[in-house]
Amino acid sequence: FRVVAVYLVMSAITLGLAGILTNRTIKAYVINSTKKTLIADSHRVITKFERYSKYDNASSTNLSTSTNMMVAAQLVNSEYMVVNSSGKILLNNFSSNDFSLLTKIQDTLVKAVAGHTESGVYPVTNPVYEYVAVPFTFLSTDPTPMLRDGFPRTIELPGNVSPKSNTKVVILFARLSDLQRIATQIWLSVSQGLIIAIIISTLTGILLTRQIMKPVKLVRNAIERVKNRDFSIVPELKSRDEWGDFVHAFAAMVQSLRAFDEGQKRFLQNASHELKTPLMAIRGYAEGLRDEVFDPDESHRVLDIIAQESVRLKRIVDDLIYLSKLETLDEVYNFIQFDMALAIYKTIERIHPLAKERGIRILPDLPEHVVLALVDRDKIVQALLNLAANAIRHAKRQIYIRLQEKEWITLIVEDDGDGFQGDDISRVFERFFHGSKGETGLGLSIAKAIVEKHRGQIYAENIEGGGARFIILLPA
Repeated sequence: FRVVAVYLVMSAITLGLAGILTNRTIKAYVINSTKKTLIADSHRVITKFERYSKYDNASSTNLSTSTNMMVAAQLVNSEYMVVNSSGKILLNNFSSNDFSLLTKIQDTLVKAVAGHTESGVYPVTNPVYEYVAVPFTFLSTDPTPMLRDGFPRTIELPGNVSPKSNTKVVILFARLSDLQRIATQIWLSVSQGLIIAIIISTLTGILLTRQIMKPVKLVRNAIERVKNRDFSIVPELKSRDEWGDFVHAFAAMVQSLRAFDEGQKRFLQNASHELKTPLMAIRGYAEGLRDEVFDPDESHRVLDIIAQESVRLKRIVDDLIYLSKLETLDEVYNFIQFDMALAIYKTIERIHPLAKERGIRILPDLPEHVVLALVDRDKIVQALLNLAANAIRHAKRQIYIRLQEKEWITLIVEDDGDGFQGDDISRVFERFFHGSKGETGLGLSIAKAIVEKHRGQIYAENIEGGGARFIILLPA
């Protein structure tokens, strides 16, 4: 509605300004056209005067009492008069009521007698007439004036004008009321076109706005579905404009939410399964002890199993809490400039007992120069520790921990085991996903959360010839 309203307001303002400017243009056109027509019509009056002069003392039939001219294809009545250089009226079709007009333009007549074509409106404010004064030369004797009764014979001219001059002046007047009528008729025709244009532009604007706002309905319906946790429908819009980009971004968000929702569901299922296993073992052995199912000499073994399962259960819960903090709380991180080689040494120091127990060698490959990165020292060591522990569990003889510095600071942990099987490589960082040799299935998820909080990347791949490789990329 706002888009339509703004469009209509802008259209109305634009067409209104166009109407005002058009109206002014029409009036200016009519005035200028009248001026040109009056000047052109003056030559016809001059011809009439010359013809009249050949028949001195002719009858009144030789003098037309009115003349018409064409302005914008409309007939307009005009009044004219011919005077000589001394102000004597030689020819006219003026009415005595309009003679007062000539008394207001004596200065114009003087300029015309001097040989200048003059034009203007009278009065200057709220004009009623438009006039032109055109000089011409007539060498013959002036004809006897033929004037109506009560009409003055001369116009008193100011200044020094030679009465013997052969210059005559023809003065033509047109009433602006007639011109206003013509301008109004033209404006009415134009306004009809403007009204039609407003109607067409309004209808077109409504149709275009509906088409433009169509994606809003599409996204709104999708939002309602997402609000109800329905991610089955992803909006699509085949458009290359801003709406297309917006719908594409929204569709990507819906897909991410759907993936997140599915991951949460899998997490709950896996978490319930992982927690249920030690709980069932603890409950079973505890009930067995209570019901005296086990022999007295087996009680120590049963209690050891209960203790082990309790420790396992606590480890799973601790890892879940730790992973939740890593993903949600920024204040658990303390970033400093830290030597990454030192982080690898600390990792080897902590993982060495496990490697020695399983007979696995740890081979570091470090550059000679110092490689500094902005990291949380304890968290990045924890991530490396989880990757190294995973590598030791799957290695046959040895693992490598490498440090490289190029566009990114690269940490590589690889083993010489059997590598990833099937689609394990695509799920290796999922919570509670672990292979046959895995433990809680949270170690790699913790490593991934730590690396992403460092604005880095982590991914896994198989090594040609066997083995798995984990690669961490940190900003240099």
